[in-house]
Amino acid sequence: MGRRGSGAEGCEGRIGEVRIQEFERRLTTALEAALAAGMFAMFVVIVVLVTMRYLFESGLVGANESATVLFVYLSSVGSAVAVGRQEHIRVDLLSRTLGPKGRLALEIATLALVGSLNAVVLACSVPWIAATGGVPMPATQIPRFIAQTSVPLGCGLAALYCCTRIAVLIRQEPRP
Repeated sequence: MGRRGSGAEGCEGRIGEVRIQEFERRLTTALEAALAAGMFAMFVVIVVLVTMRYLFESGLVGANESATVLFVYLSSVGSAVAVGRQEHIRVDLLSRTLGPKGRLALEIATLALVGSLNAVVLACSVPWIAATGGVPMPATQIPRFIAQTSVPLGCGLAALYCCTRIAVLIRQEPRP
């Protein structure tokens, strides 16, 4: 059997890698579009709130709550996209001292740790939402699970990004 990346086996591996990368690209594009729309919606809500407050000395019932929920979703999904783009916080002090195989192993271990942490938070959030999600929010009377669902959504997306990135890294040769 030949080296990884050679012959038909290597071709199949590259096709799988390209499919995973294409999936990541499409997912990121869709999430970024949703984030942009959410940011625009939040901007509109805040402009309307400020205008109502200072020009008309009035407000909209539930608008602050809605802006807060929108911000929570934007933060949650945005952090998952940052993980997918590998723009999360990292210290490369150790990786600079390692060779190509060591850097690859460290990158896989880091992604596994980040993915595992997100999976644990996702798993812990489900009983929390089940226990408290039916309580209505004060102003809008919308059940809290609407806002709370942002936690498993963001963590699930971050864990998915970690898994897809690990799958791509496992299939490639270490780079010098």
